[in-house]
Amino acid sequence: MSMVRFSGSSDGTKTLLELMREEDRHINADCGGRGRCGKCRVRFISGAPEPLSTEKELLPAEALKEGFRLACQTRVRGNFAVETDETDEAMEAVSITDSHEDTGSVTVLNNDRPEMPRNPVVAVDIGTTTLAAALIDPEEKKTVSVVTGVNHQRIYGADVISRIQAANEGKGDELKRLIRKDIKNLLSSLKADEAVPVIISANTTMQHLWQGLSCETLGAAPYTPVDISCRSIEGCTLLPGISTYVGADIVSGIVAVGMDLSEKPCVLIDLGTNGEMAVGNRDRIMVASAAAGPAFEGGNISCGTAGIPGAINSVTIEKENVKYTTIGNKAPSGLCGSGVIGTVYELFKEGLIDDTGLLNEETGEEGFKIADKVFFTQGDVREVQLAKAAIRAGLETLLQSYGIGYDGVEALYLAGGFGLNTDLKKACGIGLLPGELLNRTFAVGNTSLKGAALFACDEGIRDRFINAASSSEEISLSESAFFQEEYMERMYFKKVDRAFEKML
Repeated sequence: MSMVRFSGSSDGTKTLLELMREEDRHINADCGGRGRCGKCRVRFISGAPEPLSTEKELLPAEALKEGFRLACQTRVRGNFAVETDETDEAMEAVSITDSHEDTGSVTVLNNDRPEMPRNPVVAVDIGTTTLAAALIDPEEKKTVSVVTGVNHQRIYGADVISRIQAANEGKGDELKRLIRKDIKNLLSSLKADEAVPVIISANTTMQHLWQGLSCETLGAAPYTPVDISCRSIEGCTLLPGISTYVGADIVSGIVAVGMDLSEKPCVLIDLGTNGEMAVGNRDRIMVASAAAGPAFEGGNISCGTAGIPGAINSVTIEKENVKYTTIGNKAPSGLCGSGVIGTVYELFKEGLIDDTGLLNEETGEEGFKIADKVFFTQGDVREVQLAKAAIRAGLETLLQSYGIGYDGVEALYLAGGFGLNTDLKKACGIGLLPGELLNRTFAVGNTSLKGAALFACDEGIRDRFINAASSSEEISLSESAFFQEEYMERMYFKKVDRAFEKML
């Protein structure tokens, strides 16, 4: 752990996590402080911690002996000092690709020392876990520089449901402040002042929190958003969404991959925390949102982490001999989403988990060891099963509702940073994606940001966004008996057929 000191004084009425929130100190709290994820651990240097009842269930005895506590499950009286893990604080200037990339009317460049365009525009993608901002030169129709960062709202939970609940419990102003501050930091990293126009693409919850709108109707039936139109606020243009759980990020993706102009049906899956997806062409588009949870972004995984330097992003196991790579070739700090998928596939391939997801007892109480202090547990396997079942069942339901099979799909576009770093064969191997579409599956990166960049370069594209948002038909998976059946079926791991096995 990369430890940072935090000290203060308390009367014992608040948890350490609550105190850290008040002091704007950032720490992972994927479960929103409910004592479930075990991510907000700290080490006491001084003070008298008072653990709550659930803490001992989450941390092993040896960890407690070393002075670790869960911030959400610990109160303290008087003066105290702790060390906290802040490894997710990485923010770095990056290029979307290592080379030129054709995105229609936008060229993405790898430029370490960009010059400020004459009339710059900034495109922003507000993800539930991560953020990205691109400095755009609309006259040259190119992306000059891109920066990424962590959404610090995650201290209130890793998923949108946790954020909605926190907002409805009176934390809306704080959530708005956090995201505004994060975006301001991104703009500063791009050397863009506050007068620069900003195009924002985000899921519906993130847009509501950025604006400070009430989230009460987002979390209760009939799940009606306050405003998801294409609109301008405080010098920012918010792109249009489709519904509460299919937001502007998927509309941006539809436009970015050209689904709204395509003659033949194609599929778009954005593997973020929400698991949004679309199938269709210029004549008809259907969309859905599967509650996959944050497992594919390292959330709710015991040793999970965001895609930061040191995150394990690929894993190979041969007779329990483990090989892995990390982002930036740094010392391993945890498993990001692509590392999680690789681990599950390799464990299944080696017979260390069975088709029901049961982890071999010989792996030990801590789970299967990937690296020093990085383990994969039975609970982690279950998280992946829940996530991959939701995504795959959602896809199958959309195809069934649209009336086509795999043969009718021209291409499957996998959006998000997860897809760029994931071995697609292994994703198919665990049943997350259909093997029948492997040769037509393309990892296309952050299509939410790309869509915002397209809009920044040409406001004449506005009608495409509005039409895609207004004409898309949403399928409610929670009301689909077909989805429920598929969901239970897709929980299992199945041996792949021989033809696909040769491809692996």
